[in-house]
Amino acid sequence: MTKPGDERRTAVLRTAVQLASVEGLEGLTLGRLATVSGVPKSALQALFGTKERLQLAIVAHAVDVFQREVLAPSEDSSGGLARLRAVMAAWIDYLVTFDGGCLFVASASELDGRPGQAREAIVEAVVAGEKLLLRQADLAVRLGELWDSADVEQVVFELHAVLLKANHDRQLLGRDDALNRARAAVDRILLPTPHE
Repeated sequence: MTKPGDERRTAVLRTAVQLASVEGLEGLTLGRLATVSGVPKSALQALFGTKERLQLAIVAHAVDVFQREVLAPSEDSSGGLARLRAVMAAWIDYLVTFDGGCLFVASASELDGRPGQAREAIVEAVVAGEKLLLRQADLAVRLGELWDSADVEQVVFELHAVLLKANHDRQLLGRDDALNRARAAVDRILLPTPHE
């Protein structure tokens, strides 16, 4: 059952995530969000209280979007290489979800040297994504879908690097082909064993 105010909070968070992806978590204030969303600052204070609580709500909302856009579509795939490929395909598509690209990439760069709860929430989200890739890559090796000699941590490092580079090239450099190049790179990294 939806509580009163939940729909308004969700609508505000949709706007806040888009804004934070462009302007940064630190740069986003309740006043700026009030201006863009049309919701009075006093109402935003009632919803979130402090800037830090707003930041944490933004990260939690972005995690929900990631789960819906990346994880849910890949659940129909069998485990191992098929799921790893499905996750990477959905993750590359996800890079266009927010106006400023991946919120986690932008926030990681913004907050990597700043302690605080917002940074820790970003770290938790990034580590969860890496663990997902590690589990599926490890399963793919155990199932014989990837080379037995594959260094699972290196595979995940390279997959994550592809995502970062795709987001960087698309957002910073305006390269329209970044996502297609990312897909090609993933295909090369996830070469199956010869018997597949």
